[in-house]
Order: sequence, then structure tokens, then C-alpha cells
Amino acid sequence: MFPRLFFLILFTLAPLGASAQVNISEIMYDLSGSDAGREWIEIHNNGGSSIDLSGWKFFEGGTNHGLTIVSGDGTVPAGGYVVIADDTGKFLLDWPGFSGTLFDSSFSLSNTTETISVRDAELVDQDSVTYTSEWGGVGDGNSLQKSGSAWLSAVPTPGSANATSGSTPPPPPPPSGTSGTTQLPPPPSSAEVSSITPQ
Repeated sequence: MFPRLFFLILFTLAPLGASAQVNISEIMYDLSGSDAGREWIEIHNNGGSSIDLSGWKFFEGGTNHGLTIVSGDGTVPAGGYVVIADDTGKFLLDWPGFSGTLFDSSFSLSNTTETISVRDAELVDQDSVTYTSEWGGVGDGNSLQKSGSAWLSAVPTPGSANATSGSTPPPPPPPSGTSGTTQLPPPPSSAEVSSITPQ
């Protein structure tokens, strides 16, 4: 009786393990300039089989946001990546070379800290992350990226493998009024210039 019960439990729980192969792998929550409509997240199927995202939701701000396929296939292959964008039109303006799977949704990520989740069709969390601005990516052009079990701030990689180490944020713009030009010292005063007398 015990072996039969063990196998029954094992086969009943097996689908739960299979669905746990989807994780949130990248978060672009605070872009340089205006964030309006330009935020996005990436999810990764790190399992060995395809996953159909039909009916899945992105949970953020206390709301289960629906997902609408815009490009690619709603079935994510093993090892595949999917981007969920707040506004796919703006996302494609920012990333014109993107050709992967893209879902449209409607959300607004916090620029400080927030818990976000990816939920299956039964509204069961398949992955959840509580990010904070202390991790980086604060308006510097970088996104938060999962690398192993850690998160780092690096140059965004929507729809492809994440960075394995953090990158240095781009240099700050030149001080106001310099337009990036080298400032020369002021010309010497008349008292500093010596007179040359012809001989």
C-alpha cells in the first residue's frame, strides 16, 4: 500500500514541478527619462519542455494583468525568453531590433520597491520577486537581471540571456552649460601680458 501511495503522490505533484520552470529573469522598472509606457519584464523558461502561456497573468500593484500576444508564439520553448511590456509600441521604439516573443499588458512598476509575480491560468504564482531600487537600475539605463540566484544591474538584454556580471552605468552627462566641450582657461588679463617692444 505504501509504495502505491508514494507513486500516486509523486505523479500528482509532478506537474507542479514542471510549471516551476518559468521565472522572472529581467526587470526594467526605471528607465532614463520618462518611464511612461516603457517598462517591461522578461520571463525565462529554464525547464526542459515548452510552456503554453495561454491565460497566464502578470501580477503587479494588486492586479492580475492579462497578457496579449503581439509577436512570436504564446508557447515558450525550453530555454526560451518572453518579454511582457507595458506598451509594446514604445518597447519596439526603444528596441527596434527585437524579434522575440512579445506580450502586451498594462502596468506601472514602482521605482522604489515592489513585489511582482507571474501566475499561471489557475492564478498560481509560478515565480515572484520583490525588487528594490537598492539593487540598481535607477534611471541609469540598466535593468535588474537574474544571474544564478542573485540579481544584478546591467545593460538590458530583452529576449536573450542575461549578463553574468554587473556593468558600470554610463557616464553622467557633462555639467550644465558645457555641452560636452572642453572648457579652456580664461585669457590672461592685460596685467599678465608682458609688452614686447620692437628693437
